[in-house]
Amino acid sequence: MSKTFNIAAIATMTLALAAPVHAQLLGGALGGSLGAGGSVVQSVEAPAVRAPLPVVPVVSRVSTVVAVPAIPDVAVRRVAIVNAGIVPIPYAQAPAYIDRQYVVLQNDLRGTGVEVIKRNNQIVLEMPADVTFAFDKHDIQPRFYGVLNAVSRTLGQYPATYVDVNGHTDAIGSYAYNQRLSEQRADAVADYLAGRSVNGARMRVQGFGKTEPIASNATISGRAANRRVEIVLTPYAA
Repeated sequence: MSKTFNIAAIATMTLALAAPVHAQLLGGALGGSLGAGGSVVQSVEAPAVRAPLPVVPVVSRVSTVVAVPAIPDVAVRRVAIVNAGIVPIPYAQAPAYIDRQYVVLQNDLRGTGVEVIKRNNQIVLEMPADVTFAFDKHDIQPRFYGVLNAVSRTLGQYPATYVDVNGHTDAIGSYAYNQRLSEQRADAVADYLAGRSVNGARMRVQGFGKTEPIASNATISGRAANRRVEIVLTPYAA
């Protein structure tokens, strides 16, 4: 769901724009000027011997230009949601907007095993893996369909909401295996929501493997808590 930028292309274009500047610096250091095609023409007044142009500053400058920072993810998502025709809510209305969703989700998800948490202007739905998935599987259990149906209905009523679907695992197993499993579980939840008319432009899907535990992995109950999928809801305000 997330978008990336072609850093190599940006760096190539940046270096192309910077080339004349470096050429001018080179010409000035040699006491000459630029001829056709960017070649250096030696001046007749220039001394026969000049100290070589220091190499390290030039390389350092080019390296700095190449390291172009990526546009923040929030900007990428905002473009996607605008292109999808979703209208933002005013900033002043964001707290009330989230409060209304929180009440609806609390009522709809009561008794399902899903924890509905309000953090400032965000809602976090903590979905334990034993409720959503069979052990070591990423296929959604049929008994969990009702929960995701309720979530998709609420998201349909409140379209100006970003949806982050994050997968997590316990610490049993390798980093690579758990990373893949967390991604597969997050993908499964996001695909289900998309199949219930939740616009894909609103969603970002990520797997965190075992890197973000919320409980101790030394106990059975702690590992069970860490095996989870989180849906984080954030208002799209402008």
